[in-house]
Amino acid sequence: MRPPTEVRGPFVCGWSAVGDCAVVRVAGTVDELAAPAFATELTHVITTKLPRLVVDLRRVTALEPVGLEVLTESGKLAVEHGGWLRTSGTAQWLVELLRGNGHDHFPTLAEALPSYRPS
Repeated sequence: MRPPTEVRGPFVCGWSAVGDCAVVRVAGTVDELAAPAFATELTHVITTKLPRLVVDLRRVTALEPVGLEVLTESGKLAVEHGGWLRTSGTAQWLVELLRGNGHDHFPTLAEALPSYRPS
């Protein structure tokens, strides 16, 4: 297991496997400085680990357009590798931004994972 990717400032990103999916947890600000590390981590997970992933954005404090572009491009890459990319657990302002840009968003991490079965 690799340690989380860290970038100067409050951005932190790391992943873990949950069943046959990867969960990528992101915290802090996804801006011009953080975007390259964010893209690298998502690409690494998609191409070498699991192409089905949920990006947990509960702890994201800001998502600049470059971060949204990373999510969009990573979603395309996941599909190319036979998977998908979903987002979960964000504040309302981010939910609207993500859904407005065509991202598959779920309110909680549990709901985003395929094994989730509501009662």
